[in-house]
Amino acid sequence: MSNTPDNIVKERRRQQSIKTVSQAESIISSQVFDKRRTEIYEYLKLFGYKPDKTIIQVHITGFFRKKNQASQKERERYRAAVKKYGGTSFVIVGRTHDPSITESVVRPRKKNPLDTSPGYVGYLWKNKDPQKRDPHQIIPLDFTPIHLPYPQDWKNLFATKGFMLALHVPVSFAKDKNRLTRALYRISKNGVVDIKNEWTFLNEITQFGIDNTISNNNNQITGITTAGTSSSTTSNSSDYAFNNKAKKIDNNEDPLRIIKMRLAKGEISKEEYEELRNAIAS
Repeated sequence: MSNTPDNIVKERRRQQSIKTVSQAESIISSQVFDKRRTEIYEYLKLFGYKPDKTIIQVHITGFFRKKNQASQKERERYRAAVKKYGGTSFVIVGRTHDPSITESVVRPRKKNPLDTSPGYVGYLWKNKDPQKRDPHQIIPLDFTPIHLPYPQDWKNLFATKGFMLALHVPVSFAKDKNRLTRALYRISKNGVVDIKNEWTFLNEITQFGIDNTISNNNNQITGITTAGTSSSTTSNSSDYAFNNKAKKIDNNEDPLRIIKMRLAKGEISKEEYEELRNAIAS
């Protein structure tokens, strides 16, 4: 870069911007609960987040394509997901206004602009991070869960439109994920939530998280199966064999066999399977 007057001015502005963001992050770090990073992790876990596998997308606020602007391909995907899983697996989990997150994302591959959101910045994925960091370790400390109020003083520090963080929940949780986001909405409406303090609201929404939801669904299935035991001996034997086979595969450390079994059990979608398979092969 030549030292022209314009370039010198631009460089000074860039350095000032970096200094400002760094100062803002320092202020926020001093204001939030000292275990905020752990809280972010526990919150994301409710959506099925797994540090080694989950991909977290980053979008500029206000640039999500509206339904009537979606491409034909997107509409077909949406209808197929609703029909197969009872809902889509995509969900917005929260937001940040810290622009430093854009420096940590993996940039998306160039595709047809009609098939992608114009505000899609990139994604966080441990497999692609140069330092092999978990996504929740990269997310800025100003991260605020969906529906909960973002502090105005923080917004003034960064002066950005903001960035929405989203992920794909396991397909087994697709139809139930909205119960979790609705619980957050009720909390925001029922009282003033100071996001800077300890996230005690996690205790209220844990019951709607993926682990409890799947556990409850399994209990219901177990109850139905028990009621029909006399007429399902053969079926139970098959289930026993399948479960034991699954355990053997889980104990086997071959990652490709593990993700194949997760796909067969409906824990991940075909797209997630392909992404993980490509990552393993690379």
